[in-house]
Amino acid sequence: MIQQKVLSSKFNMSLGFVPVILSILLSELIAQDIAICIGAGTGVLLSLHSMRNKKTYIPPILLYCTTGMLLLLSVMTLILNNYHPYMSFPFVQEICVLIPPFILYHHRNSFLKRQTSPTQSCCKRRFAQGAEATIVSARVVLIMSLLHLLIILCSILLSHPLGDTTCYILFHIAPPLVFIASILFNQFGISYFNTVMNQMQFVPIVNIKGEVIGKAIASETVGRKNAYIYPVVRIAVVSHGMLFLRPRSGYNPKKREKTDLLIEDYLIYGENLQEGVQRILRHTLPTVAPEELCFNFMHHVKNKSTNRLVYLFTLDLKDDSLLQNFANGKLWTLRQIEHNLGKGFFSDSLELEFEQLKTIIYTREKYKES
Repeated sequence: MIQQKVLSSKFNMSLGFVPVILSILLSELIAQDIAICIGAGTGVLLSLHSMRNKKTYIPPILLYCTTGMLLLLSVMTLILNNYHPYMSFPFVQEICVLIPPFILYHHRNSFLKRQTSPTQSCCKRRFAQGAEATIVSARVVLIMSLLHLLIILCSILLSHPLGDTTCYILFHIAPPLVFIASILFNQFGISYFNTVMNQMQFVPIVNIKGEVIGKAIASETVGRKNAYIYPVVRIAVVSHGMLFLRPRSGYNPKKREKTDLLIEDYLIYGENLQEGVQRILRHTLPTVAPEELCFNFMHHVKNKSTNRLVYLFTLDLKDDSLLQNFANGKLWTLRQIEHNLGKGFFSDSLELEFEQLKTIIYTREKYKES
């Protein structure tokens, strides 16, 4: 299984609230107007830094919104010199900074549609993912803020008037905690998502030339067998001019198992053909050296039940005792197989490949005799 990190911390859009957290914390130590200017300046610097690498640029929309609101509040504090609501200043910042996420979330459908529209220049995949991550982060912070407001409301109803300690907790400590909790919750979600995805197995999606053009979750290929082309390795095990076949499941569960080659499996996303063949062979016949395999041909199979690019290999075993572990299989002569073709006894893949396999086996046996 190929382990890979699916999402980075760049998709934690709640990190855009760092400037307002800094501003609120500094307001407890220094003058409020200076604290909010420092927060706004930090937001500007972080915004400029996010634009440096254009190749991996994911627009931190919430960072831009937070920076914009802090700049607006900075201007207001400079214009209104007497505006110093000490007991509610952090709470005021919380409410103001939450206005853009609320608007984004309220218009989330049109926002996402615009970001993913093929007619837009910003329809690149990372932009669409960034837009989705923004909506997720907006929803989380709005939920956290709603809980905060409910706690304030309950406190007012249960113990009015509020004491100084209660006010300090509700209007000074709680606002930065709302944003910090949002960051931590989103980061936990990303980490959990990566853990789940890293435990999943992916198969590559290829074109008829074998070039990888995408990937899909292996468990989903069963339900979408003919939606995309998946690469499959098939290994025909030959011994003394005979072909080893066995019944294999996975075709139609309502019908009896069809007889097929001994070895067949998908390639895993991230591995090349050589690595995949070695893995598949080692899983079924671990004592056989991969060097004994011989690649024969590649062909594309597409019908109602499957759509795959098959890499066919042959394995010539001189010692057929290795096959005794497969009690439900046996060695078939080429004539026996010919007599049963077209009767629904063999798999569709074997029916398609047999003529070429027969030629390959017959040619090799003649070569050995000479």
